[in-house]
Amino acid sequence: MFWQTPDEIIRQEVESVPVRKIILDQLEGGPKTGSELRESIRKDLAARSVRDARGRVRADMIRVTDPKLYFNTKHLESIGIIASKKVSQQRIYRLKPKAIHPVRRVIGATRPKILLTSIEKPEEQRQFANWLNRERVLRPKFVRVFVEEHFSRGSRRLETFMALEPRRRWEMTWHDLPLEVAGDSEGNVRGDLKATYEEIEKVILDDIDEFDLIVDLSRGPPLILLALTLLAYEYSLAAIHARKYEGEDTEVIHIFPWERWQ
Repeated sequence: MFWQTPDEIIRQEVESVPVRKIILDQLEGGPKTGSELRESIRKDLAARSVRDARGRVRADMIRVTDPKLYFNTKHLESIGIIASKKVSQQRIYRLKPKAIHPVRRVIGATRPKILLTSIEKPEEQRQFANWLNRERVLRPKFVRVFVEEHFSRGSRRLETFMALEPRRRWEMTWHDLPLEVAGDSEGNVRGDLKATYEEIEKVILDDIDEFDLIVDLSRGPPLILLALTLLAYEYSLAAIHARKYEGEDTEVIHIFPWERWQ
């Protein structure tokens, strides 16, 4: 098989051309101008390689030309890792959203975690809360819960159950997807997969620059679960599936993107 995963493509780029690792490392921290990228490359090269006869670093000997930067950024753009646009007299570079998580994994960058999940029935909340209160590996800082519009009618929300464990704190946000979007699995109302995908994608795009996103595929209405699965695939997000819930002994499968299951 000759197909490469995003992680493999990016790893190949940074290992074969050190300048590209500097560029991606800088852009993981946010958009940068061409001038900022050139200066970062210059400092790195000066620190690592250029010295005078006495072994001292000669920063003045380093020159990072426009063609050198252009060649590398143009290449990274051509394979879909970064994008750029002209703003006034400067060109601004950024990571493409679908490349952010693979780049982070390759360069070893980490961010606070957000868990994206779904719940189909109100009675599933306590079981999920008991697991999340005791979870010691993922430790998300925020939880985004996607539910069908009818879900909250007459039911308590998850925060009530989270209060059972005062030592753990998350910011819980609920996203009620309208009937015409996610449908109603209990009422046999068909939803729209494309619309469901797009509604969840909006939340992902708001979070992806600042957070590491983890997709929980353990529960939820079929259409929402399918949309979450497709988004995890498209954006190379880590995903998990809890096979059973038994407090601290809950069995969780970690599904790392683009890798074979072991």
